[in-house]
Amino acid sequence: MIEPFWWWTDEQKQFAKEVDEFANKYISKAEEAYWAKRIPWDIMKIIGDKGYMGAGVPKEYGGLDLGATGCCIVSEALGRLYAAVHLFGVTMLGGLHQLIVFGTEDQKQKYLRQIAEGKSLGAVCITEVFAGSDAANVYTTAEKEGDYWIINGKKRFITSAGSASRYFVYVKTSDDENDRRQYHHLTSFIIERGTKGFTLEKINDLISFDNVPNGYLDFDDVKIPDSQRIGGIGQGWQVMMAGLNFERLVAAAGFGGVFSDTIKMVAYYMERRVQFKSRVKRFTNLQFKFADLVSKFYTSRVLAYHSAYLLDHAKELKQTEMDLAVWASIAKLFTSEATLFIGNNAVQMTGGDGLTRFYSLQRLIRDAKIGETAAGTSDIQRMIISRIMFQNKDFIDFPYRFKIHPKMGVPIMTSEPSPWEGKEINRENLLKILAEDYKCNPGLFMTIDDLRKITKGKRKVIYEVLEQLEKDGFIVTLRGRDDKIIIAKANYKGLKKAYPKEFYRWFPEWIKEDEFVMDMTKF
Repeated sequence: MIEPFWWWTDEQKQFAKEVDEFANKYISKAEEAYWAKRIPWDIMKIIGDKGYMGAGVPKEYGGLDLGATGCCIVSEALGRLYAAVHLFGVTMLGGLHQLIVFGTEDQKQKYLRQIAEGKSLGAVCITEVFAGSDAANVYTTAEKEGDYWIINGKKRFITSAGSASRYFVYVKTSDDENDRRQYHHLTSFIIERGTKGFTLEKINDLISFDNVPNGYLDFDDVKIPDSQRIGGIGQGWQVMMAGLNFERLVAAAGFGGVFSDTIKMVAYYMERRVQFKSRVKRFTNLQFKFADLVSKFYTSRVLAYHSAYLLDHAKELKQTEMDLAVWASIAKLFTSEATLFIGNNAVQMTGGDGLTRFYSLQRLIRDAKIGETAAGTSDIQRMIISRIMFQNKDFIDFPYRFKIHPKMGVPIMTSEPSPWEGKEINRENLLKILAEDYKCNPGLFMTIDDLRKITKGKRKVIYEVLEQLEKDGFIVTLRGRDDKIIIAKANYKGLKKAYPKEFYRWFPEWIKEDEFVMDMTKF
């Protein structure tokens, strides 16, 4: 059963019960399709007929209007129906969120209604020979000819390739270096199956996603009207990032359904497997492993649905695209790695039986490797999280400064005003500040902002004095791309200039200084 969270609406809670019952009913059909290695079209048709594809589509376009949370609920339930969850996921990613945010009214009326009716599958097309983790390095091009665009190139690793009827494609529309630097060189389009020159080139045989087509697409002078463009010319990167944020949390929720069934299967096994004249559920090492599986499961669900809530209430919670990107990446990163952890341990806990394909446990390990790669690798998620958080001054801004305690002589954190506030910013004073910082943080440099906070001085004046100190050989600096000093530190000459050597000394009370004679001539 899908456990509701307290913040879900009554409608979302009731919806979770419904789709959970649906998954229970059709799990046998999904397993049959898995063994037969066929696309579960019969299940997908029923999903469409029930309107589940429209979970996140606004009501004015025929959807259920349950937001990203509703999409995650469906994804979690369908996570128990192998292949169906992947086909559902890429259909959601094939334009749902992008259309809601960037689509014109005509585009919404056409494509959101298609999604809500569940009559067609969608796909998202980013990856190329040149563009993988470097998603901006797209070589597939679109050139404007009157009211039309001519698209040429290839896309690869496209889930639902060939089976989808709607493809959300990102292409390059500018070679201008300035546009490239500002990520204004991409534009997004919807291309429909059957468009002249748009063909399926190859189907991949992947490590997993056993009965979900994944392949290469070829675009050979594909001519489409400008009305198929989603968002402005050069706005493709923004559209892509918004879509990926949505994709990552929906994918994370999908694995929640798999985790639930995996844990139940392991518990089922532990109750019934006997070794050393005892049921294995009594073995402490397996109890610890089981607790880890449950912990990963619950944590991944909280992350996915918390991220969905933020997306659904972004305006009222004042969530920026950066905020949403961080949470979506955290959910995707944690869940992808939890998938491999749960799969590995579930197989280990069930021994040789877990290695067979007659149990679905081994499937989770193989799915995990795709989860760690698709929609941005785990390393890319870490890069996104790190880069965005370093831009968030409220998060990383250290609220204290260090000072030397007047009696104990040790560095302590304080929020008290600095004694240097209001004093003249000259060479002598700035060098002393840098020397005092050496006593507190011997291995660290000081940033320009550090110096501004301590002195309440102007950035320009601080720069000028640092330049003088560097020229005189009293400090070491690191400069940015614009050749401006960004951090500075007093060197040994500067430390000697700022204070006498006694200023830097400190020994714990148990040390008797006369026992540590540094002058070897005294022996």
